[in-house]
Amino acid sequence: MNIFVWVTLTLSVYVRCSTAQGKKFVCSFSPSKADLIGYQPENIPLEVCPDVIFKAFSFPSIVGRQILFSDNEKIAFSRVVSSVRKRSNTARIVASIDGTARDFATTSIAIVRRKAFVQAAVELLLELDADAIELNWKASSNSGNDRATMVQLLQDLRHAVIAASKSRNRTRELWFRGSLHPSLLADAYNIFDVCELVDHVTLDPSTAESLENSHAPLYGTPQELGMYIPNIGTVYYPKNGFNTTTQRWIDEGCAPKKLLLGIGLYGISRIFSPALAPYLYNKVNLLAPNGTHLEHRELCKYIREAGWSYAWDGYGGMPYVTRTLQNGLVERISYEDLDSLRLKMDMVEQKRFGGIYIDYVHSDDIYGSCGQAYTLTTYLSRRVHTIPSDIGFAIEWN
Repeated sequence: MNIFVWVTLTLSVYVRCSTAQGKKFVCSFSPSKADLIGYQPENIPLEVCPDVIFKAFSFPSIVGRQILFSDNEKIAFSRVVSSVRKRSNTARIVASIDGTARDFATTSIAIVRRKAFVQAAVELLLELDADAIELNWKASSNSGNDRATMVQLLQDLRHAVIAASKSRNRTRELWFRGSLHPSLLADAYNIFDVCELVDHVTLDPSTAESLENSHAPLYGTPQELGMYIPNIGTVYYPKNGFNTTTQRWIDEGCAPKKLLLGIGLYGISRIFSPALAPYLYNKVNLLAPNGTHLEHRELCKYIREAGWSYAWDGYGGMPYVTRTLQNGLVERISYEDLDSLRLKMDMVEQKRFGGIYIDYVHSDDIYGSCGQAYTLTTYLSRRVHTIPSDIGFAIEWN
């Protein structure tokens, strides 16, 4: 066989292998949410979810010079670890730690507390057998300390994670949950430093600015202004769609391969008076900012009931349904389907992200009430494995 042909065939096989393994697919799991529907750690489909985020650790209590995680949460985490380890030798588990900007800033600004937090986090890695820890630092644009103290804490955690990896000869990682809210991106993060210090940034879809009709908009909906404004014109295009806010992380120095786009398997229902909609440029979210959260397993049955009209938000890149209620109000639900997920995965491929994570695996149609079980999760998993890895791109280019 011609040596060039042999090398070409070998590289093509290597490209396919690297393509299949290059992007992360992560499923998040919440015991408190899962317990309500009888969903156990043993139900997590590890053949689809090679990485699992345990999203249940609340911010630890400060007791004198110690920082302590909840015993109940540690027990719940151990159950998940035990279940996953019994069924897979390769699946990895991420312990996610929740906290407000005040929680984290108050802890990280003091050397003693910062050291105590790092020690408590290392316990999750070494004693509870986590493969990674994730900080869900719910940053605030009003917290001036976030930018500095965030970097200080991450630096200390980075050193601790490296030491933990060496002590057990096993790779441990540091993850960070990042916001997709435009004002937080401008005020709360030193993005370059954060991305240098962590292994992955999980971009939280629930943090999108609530000014759009779609709860997870791909692009912002143009807003017509009453007068001409220099450099803006008479039509303003909000920069709060996912295409723009994810790009902000890249433009400010975060390597795309470190970014994992979050995709929520849920919809948001809002009830409003249609008479008021024109006065707010038809932005339903301004009329009913909170809305009602509907898991996909509930939503897929709910919108099959009579009376719904189906439509598509061309800017948000998401489907929605509407129906008129008996009191004259209108209910509107934006949600994800295979078409909207395809557009998000197109963006993941185009921007060469490191992969995706889903919130939550048990939010999907886990029992197949509306068709095949895990329809959305299965589609996302298959799509991730069709995206070329960075290695694959490099080989193709050469």
